[in-house]
Amino acid sequence: MNRNRISSERVVAVVGLVFLLIAGIISVLLNGDPKSIIEKIAPTNIVIPVVHFLCVGLAIVLLITKNLYFMIAIFLLESELTILTHYEQLGIFFFYAALILILCKDLVKNKPRKKIFILFLLHLITIVLSYTHGTIYMLINISYSVFCFAFYIWIYYALKAKLSCLFPQNVRDNNTIIGKPAGSTISLSDYNLNERQRNFVIENIHNKLSYKEISEKYFVSISTVKKIFAEVFKIFNVSNIEELRILLLQYQVKE
Repeated sequence: MNRNRISSERVVAVVGLVFLLIAGIISVLLNGDPKSIIEKIAPTNIVIPVVHFLCVGLAIVLLITKNLYFMIAIFLLESELTILTHYEQLGIFFFYAALILILCKDLVKNKPRKKIFILFLLHLITIVLSYTHGTIYMLINISYSVFCFAFYIWIYYALKAKLSCLFPQNVRDNNTIIGKPAGSTISLSDYNLNERQRNFVIENIHNKLSYKEISEKYFVSISTVKKIFAEVFKIFNVSNIEELRILLLQYQVKE
């Protein structure tokens, strides 16, 4: 993998770490939120900084491990905290950021719809618990959250409809990958690819290496690389490397 390429996820993690540090420092200087329902359990001038700095620690672990579940945990913790401490709209943003990340990265394997529904239900309960800041604010935020949900669903299906026409006929009609919805994980070994074929496909799909770069990395001729990919094209019933990429980029591909 080319180490000079900057990971967009790492950029988000670094910017998020800076945000959390600033939020944590400022929360130490403030007096908490005496109107929050959290105040009935513990003083918010302690709880708020503790949660912020806990998320700072998770962000550091995220930078080290690159495990996106830590990013999900940060989003959900900050969502709960900010909704309950009168920053409801920021909390709603954090919640939907977590959901989008879960869906885009296929982080929920078993019964994703059920688990996402449970998260959404807990999210709405959290908004209801913000009634201590005013019933009118609570109702507005529930309406805003439901609107966000409907809006993102609409955008998803609108983009899906627009982009589907860009797929080549071979990809639209391809039935090689059966029983795997777009976004799910597929293993190349399940399609009888040998080790070299799998390595070359991964290098092209994930690391964006060209035929020439693959040949240089594996000390083989370009003609050998092209021959190996030609065998892969037959396996996946596509005509060229572009169609293979379009087909496989719909999934989370592993060896």
